[in-house]
Amino acid sequence: MEKLFYPQSIAIMGLSSRPDNIPRLVLENLIRWGYLGRIFGVNPRSTDPHVDGIKMYRDIGELPAVPDLVFVLIPARFVPDAVDACGKAGVRWMAIPSGGFNELGEEGRKLAEQVVRRARQYGIRFVGPNGVTVANTANGLCLPFVPSFSPPKGGLSIITQSGGVGLMLWNLMTDENVGMAKFASIGNKLDLDEVDFLEYFGRDPDTRVIGMYLESIPRGDRLIEAASRISKPVIVLKSNTTDAGKKVAMSHTAAISNNEAILDAAFERAGITRIHEFNDFISMAKVFDLPPMRGKRIMVMSPAGGFTVMMADLCEESGFAFADPGPAFYDELKNSSNAGVIHFSNPLDMGDIYDAGAYSNIFFSVMHNENVDGAVYVTQWPEMPRGEDVFYKMFHTDLSKEVTGTILSSGKPLGICLFGLSATISRIKRNLDIPIFNNAGEMIRAFKKQHDYYARKADGSPVHALPDRIDIRAAKTWIADHPGVKGEEALELLRHGGIAAAESVVAGNANEAAAAAERIGYPVVMKIVSPDAVHKSDAGGVITGIETAEAVRSAFDRIRRNLDRCKKDARFEGIRVMKQAGEGYDMFIGGQRDASFGPVVSFGYGGIYIEVFKDVAHVLCPAGSREIEEKIRKLKSCKILQGARGKGAGDIPGYAAAIERVSHLLHQFPQIRELDVNPLRVLADGSGVVALDARIRIVPNP
Repeated sequence: MEKLFYPQSIAIMGLSSRPDNIPRLVLENLIRWGYLGRIFGVNPRSTDPHVDGIKMYRDIGELPAVPDLVFVLIPARFVPDAVDACGKAGVRWMAIPSGGFNELGEEGRKLAEQVVRRARQYGIRFVGPNGVTVANTANGLCLPFVPSFSPPKGGLSIITQSGGVGLMLWNLMTDENVGMAKFASIGNKLDLDEVDFLEYFGRDPDTRVIGMYLESIPRGDRLIEAASRISKPVIVLKSNTTDAGKKVAMSHTAAISNNEAILDAAFERAGITRIHEFNDFISMAKVFDLPPMRGKRIMVMSPAGGFTVMMADLCEESGFAFADPGPAFYDELKNSSNAGVIHFSNPLDMGDIYDAGAYSNIFFSVMHNENVDGAVYVTQWPEMPRGEDVFYKMFHTDLSKEVTGTILSSGKPLGICLFGLSATISRIKRNLDIPIFNNAGEMIRAFKKQHDYYARKADGSPVHALPDRIDIRAAKTWIADHPGVKGEEALELLRHGGIAAAESVVAGNANEAAAAAERIGYPVVMKIVSPDAVHKSDAGGVITGIETAEAVRSAFDRIRRNLDRCKKDARFEGIRVMKQAGEGYDMFIGGQRDASFGPVVSFGYGGIYIEVFKDVAHVLCPAGSREIEEKIRKLKSCKILQGARGKGAGDIPGYAAAIERVSHLLHQFPQIRELDVNPLRVLADGSGVVALDARIRIVPNP
């Protein structure tokens, strides 16, 4: 992809001297940005010998040399022929911003197919169509067809599915003095997509942070794989997240899952920082320009007491702990204070310190204190009459050099938030070489995400080894023999996966049921077996605590009558007699195959109210027990599992191990499209789990 971002020569197809010629805007951008490579103009309909000093040619084949990159901004119907001409001339890289393809229906899709087919015929790689393509601040490359000034050079590289969103972010970066390295607007991404650019920016030495705006992620599994390998922060704003319509799902799992939850699980697995607000792109770029916050001990400082209160709330909500710099630090502060009317603590109200020169010493002492992991400073920069009064000095002391030096010498982050008139703050930002945040909430959210990113990186990538006691061969045979939707018989598959399941027998009549109960041992549970009774309890198809043969026969007849009453023409396939499990907590494990990210395992509070409480966590498959346990402990129902209302704790590690085993079954066998284990009885701590009911959908040739 070097030729795309570092071309030594560019041909602009469609260039002319007409005042309304849009490709001419690209030429002007290249000149304005200082691009020093060779430029050719190509237009078969133009009679111009040159345009703005650029020599014109009627055909790409007439050029004196094969250009490294061809920019094509012409009507969509002419693009396939342009690709063909470029291929015959030996061109290997193209930028195609033209619209009028997939986004315009069947005719557009046909044109798109032609472009892709001809590009592949000649080995051409291209970005677009329907995007503003690429830019590179390192060499003056600017191919967006919108008149543009170069933003500040820096370490943020952008991948955006929307050209408009990308250019808006570009302008915001300029206003906020946030530096850009490279830019890619991928549009319809018929060839190069977000994964390709992510991998390239991951290797690019100029890129320190990668920001992405995406509306679709068709290769989600590849994106997650690529992001997991990259040692740079990856920030993603994902739109188009709501369900257009909920499909009728076989399983509880699919019914209570959504795109958002799976997306969060996927991003968490890859270490991707997800944002939900456009401006957070800028705040995250700022915070990643600061050293990592390795711990949660934070120092909050401000000359205004109200700001310290506000910051205290924000920090506590984000899970930060207030650092204790120790009595020596506070004793030193007293020597710098005026009237001594403020009790110094953390958060630190500096309003009693009227010697602004003391601020640099305070910052140094804070940042080099071994009990402090990072700090934030919030102040205002009001418009005040010039003078020598103490307040003017306090609010208008330039601390930029002192702050920068303190950050560099301590290796810790110091975030600064300034409030004031926008014109005043913008002027300050342009003159400083340290990030300045716009509001306190933005800053603290960014610090939290930065801390979480480095914490995940410190943990390293988990190794997902196949757990013992999983009989892959037996599971493969069972899956091959059971296509379609299956009920409790799926418990046998779980046993092959090393998960305990309640012993059971399907009885066709009351006497068979009684004999089965005697063999299994009392007490037993009896459940209807019918493809027309998905929710067995609602149909009166479940009876528990049965302890005699007579009670078994009675229960058999009652369940039959309940089924007929619930649905007259319901199919009856027997009644399952099952060993009743010991006391415990009913949770669930589910699985499904996401179209983009692959197999996902879900788990949480189970039983008959699973869809009411929707207390669910998700992880990509395969998953490790540590990752799973962390998510279990974030469930609301975890407090129940830990023991509540006089009941003992459940076996949380045993529950995590069962989830891990299901995740490996889903990973190993793409034939499993949906899986529901509900309820899964979590027994007393140290006693394991037992699966009581299951449902599965298997597609033989996925």
